[in-house]
Amino acid sequence: MKKEVIIICESIYHGNTIKLAKAIAFALDCEIVSPQEALLMDLSQYKIVGLGSGIYFTSHHPKIIEALNSLNSGQQAFIFSTHGSPFLGSYHDSIKEELVKRSISVIGEFSCKGFDCTGPFIIIKGGNKGRPNEKDEQKAIKFISRILPQYVKNLNDVPKGHFVHVNEDCIACGKCIVVCPMNVFAINDNKAKAVDELACTHCSLCLEACPNRAISIKHGFVDAIRIAKRHARKKSL
Repeated sequence: MKKEVIIICESIYHGNTIKLAKAIAFALDCEIVSPQEALLMDLSQYKIVGLGSGIYFTSHHPKIIEALNSLNSGQQAFIFSTHGSPFLGSYHDSIKEELVKRSISVIGEFSCKGFDCTGPFIIIKGGNKGRPNEKDEQKAIKFISRILPQYVKNLNDVPKGHFVHVNEDCIACGKCIVVCPMNVFAINDNKAKAVDELACTHCSLCLEACPNRAISIKHGFVDAIRIAKRHARKKSL
C-alpha cells in the first residue's frame, strides 16, 4: 500500500461518495480514512491527499472542511464528490478556496451524480437511482490515472502469451484462492500461481481481494469471445 497518497472521505447519506473513494483507492493502492481519523493522524508523510464527500446544499460536508486542519502547506490535493443536482456548478469552490488559504495546490477534481432523496426528488422516491454506477467508478479511475499516472498500478501488465499473472509482490496469503469461483489459483513454492488460466472468466474478484495488488489480468476482445465459448456449455461451478 502506497504511503505517499491518502484519501479522506465522508460519505454518510446513501454511501454514494465512498464508492468513488474505493474505486480511486483501488487504483492508487492507498488508504481511505474518515475526517475524524485524519484529525488524529500525522499526515505530513503524505505528498498527496484526496478529499471527497457528497455535496450538501452547495459545498462539501463540514467535516471534510474541518479535516483540512490536519494538512500541511506544500502538500497537493485532489477533490471529488457526488451531487444530486443536474450540474456540479461551483460546488467545489469553497473547499478550493480553503486549500489555497493553506498553500495546498489542487491538482484535479472529479464529480458525478449520486442518488438523492431530498427536495423535488421526494416525489419520485429519489433521483439519480443507481448512481454512482460502475461507469462512474471507471471514470473516476480514468481521472486519477490521468492526474497521478505515476501512482496507478497497471493491472493489465501480463507477460505475452498469458491471461493471468502473479508478480513478485505476492505474499501467498491465499485470498485469491478463496474468492476465485473457477479455481484458477494454487499456492506453489510460497507464491500464488495461475494454474488454470483458461478457466478465468475475468470476474476480477482476485484483483479486489489481493492485498498487495500482485495479480494482473488481461483479456482482449477475441479472448473474451473465446472465454464465452469455453463456458457456454457449463451449467454449474
